[in-house]
Amino acid sequence: MISSLVTKNHHPIIYLVDHQKDARTALSKLLSPLKVTIKCFASAESFMRQQISDDAIGMIIEAHLEGKKDSGIELLETLVKGGCHLPTIILASSSDIPTAVRAMRANATDFIERPFIEHLLLRDVQQIINGAKAH
Repeated sequence: MISSLVTKNHHPIIYLVDHQKDARTALSKLLSPLKVTIKCFASAESFMRQQISDDAIGMIIEAHLEGKKDSGIELLETLVKGGCHLPTIILASSSDIPTAVRAMRANATDFIERPFIEHLLLRDVQQIINGAKAH
């Protein structure tokens, strides 16, 4: 559930789930100018062990966590079935049309192949932030 935007002292939260530490670090650095808090997780399992914050406004999930085909999309499907409807960007190191379709059917906001163009990812995240401010 998207909260009415966050209190003055807190930045909105974007969850990042990616099994590659270098990717988590690079994405966190890329997104830092957007005044959001990036909470990183190395696996779907570690993400599912925590409670989703009321300050959460979106997610970025790698499609193939730990090399398992579509495991990030499975995470998104599980969240949606559980009533969590955060705007979500799916990143994919490799993809095909059925994978992209499955992500979009799970209500992904966007499906971006790696290597991605940084300003396009920043634009998508900024749209998530703007959408949260509007609510």
